[in-house]
Amino acid sequence: MNGLGLPSAKRVSLLVMWAFIEHAQMFFCLPRVGPPVLVAVVDRAGRGGTRKVKAAFEAVETRYAELGHTLQRPVSAEIVAIPIMGASKSLKDRHTLYVSVRAVESGLLDGLIAHEAGHMLRTEAGHPSHSPDVFRLIAKEVRIPRAAEAAFGQAFNHIQDIYADDLAFPVFAGADGRRAYEFFSGWVENNATMRGKNRWQNLGLAASNGFAIGNLVRHDLIGSDDKLWDRARAFDREAGFQAVDALAAFYAKLPENPSSDGFIAEVKRLAAIMSKASTT
Repeated sequence: MNGLGLPSAKRVSLLVMWAFIEHAQMFFCLPRVGPPVLVAVVDRAGRGGTRKVKAAFEAVETRYAELGHTLQRPVSAEIVAIPIMGASKSLKDRHTLYVSVRAVESGLLDGLIAHEAGHMLRTEAGHPSHSPDVFRLIAKEVRIPRAAEAAFGQAFNHIQDIYADDLAFPVFAGADGRRAYEFFSGWVENNATMRGKNRWQNLGLAASNGFAIGNLVRHDLIGSDDKLWDRARAFDREAGFQAVDALAAFYAKLPENPSSDGFIAEVKRLAAIMSKASTT
């Protein structure tokens, strides 16, 4: 991560210190046949689930292929004991998928894999939202207060999530989008019960609410009278600002295929939205 809290070339969804690296490992090795895809599943948590991860990954891979998307770099998956559902890291020659024990045991494993595969596909395609070269330009051109770095980094990660989910939604959302709605509804409901220690931490939570609702708006899965709007706006009022409407609109209307300059302009717009909310 750089000074703005933005991802480096080694993309990781969230900052996580993986102390499990030295733990006992269980391996499920896969033969390399055809194009490079899933090459291994490693159980670093010692809780099992390698075959379940393999089956879910292959189902997601098949669905992506039906939609015309195929990963070109090999993927290694690791089952790990982390507090988030999962994450991924992309290098020039390979990807690593981190799957939490909770994700393995949940009914959302395919959704997590579809989402992280969306990040991998965007990285391989050189999309501006996943380009290290663009990240370096953003670090030079976007200015935010030091106190805002964590919140803005979180909000920026959600831009990446939007573009990953543009690919992932057709894979996991369900025919009527209900699975996606229920997932993001739970996200907003959970955030509504949380409070940060300061205004910027609360703005980080508001950005997550804006992302969740904006993502649903982007895919026509929520109406203007939905209760989630009320929950998110109530959070804003209690935190002393108004942000979710502008943030949701921002995420919902991100251009599908921006140029590098256009993408940087969007990041600047996000910084302006958050800065305005921090002072009003």
